Amino acid sequence: MRRLARLLAAVAVLLPAIAGADEKSGVAALVFARKGADANQAIRIERDLRLMFDHERKQGSKVPGSRSIEPRFDVGKISKADIDKARRHFNDAQRALEKGEAEEALEQLFRAERFYNKAIPYASEPALLRGIFYAYYQAKKAAGQEQEAREAYCGYVALARALAGSVGPIEQFEPLAAECGSAAVAGTAELRVTANVDGGHVFIDYHPVGVVGRDLPYIDPFLPAGPHMVEVRKAGFVRWGTLVNLKNGKSEALKASLEPARNRSEDFDPLADLVFKGDDAFGEAYISDLFFQMSDRFGVAMLVVGYLEPGGALTIFTQSADGVSRDDLNVGAGIDGHRPALTQYWRSRYGRALNPADALPAADRFAPTLFKVE
Repeated sequence: MRRLARLLAAVAVLLPAIAGADEKSGVAALVFARKGADANQAIRIERDLRLMFDHERKQGSKVPGSRSIEPRFDVGKISKADIDKARRHFNDAQRALEKGEAEEALEQLFRAERFYNKAIPYASEPALLRGIFYAYYQAKKAAGQEQEAREAYCGYVALARALAGSVGPIEQFEPLAAECGSAAVAGTAELRVTANVDGGHVFIDYHPVGVVGRDLPYIDPFLPAGPHMVEVRKAGFVRWGTLVNLKNGKSEALKASLEPARNRSEDFDPLADLVFKGDDAFGEAYISDLFFQMSDRFGVAMLVVGYLEPGGALTIFTQSADGVSRDDLNVGAGIDGHRPALTQYWRSRYGRALNPADALPAADRFAPTLFKVE
């Protein structure tokens, strides 16, 4: 009983408090690659801009934090039908457990997990997913499958840890080490993600972790083993996502397939096709009106939109209460060649020299850069 109490206390520390975001706050940062420009470089610029806004927000600045608007492009896909089916099968599993029908409970949980997976990423209910994983432990224990029950319990703990945003293997939690230190969800695993489009954001357990393209895989060689929510998002495309269960010491490869969004022409093209150079350039009043219209449509306080040209020229429009301002910058060569330009932009807009490298999450800041080797 004492060990069980310690285990439950450790799990309680891991459970996340997921709060809904203010629908009228934050900044949406988008960077478009003009024809011939590198879409993966554009998405790296976009990611660094988002992280810079988040970093300033965490420092107590009045600068708004970033908001991901990619879910707006899930039009036609958003539905709670599969989540509702998952919940019904989960409830059936609970009733089967109450009757002592362990095999029936396991069958209902299999169906519940299957429908939950079909709902990803258009609908999610983390509490339900945790319930499904914990009920697997209960059902296997009721069926007398002690080894499988232990693995199921450790899988539940690993899921709770991931959703709580904890980093590192499960062994770091001392109360869990004796119970789960040798389980399949202990230790670390490699995750490789590729995509059918360039310039996608990779999210793991609802946190942005990197970028991905056709020839630019996202690789994490030391992701904690266990269940993880994996998404790829790109503005103008319907999101892709799945639940992956990583095994200690193993490698898992995922291929994200994103489809163009139905609302692409109205929520993406007006900004992507903005003309601001040459004889056909839109006037300042039109550009300002467009930005305020789109920020209202996206439900954000402001928009920051960049345009990367093939030669490395980068133009960033920044919306404010006074209108829309413009910065013309130049991006250098190399994977981090855009960062001096963003440092210059930040100093110009906010009066502070912020290096994008200093805005990276701690885990990213000191992680090695991995390249695909053919």
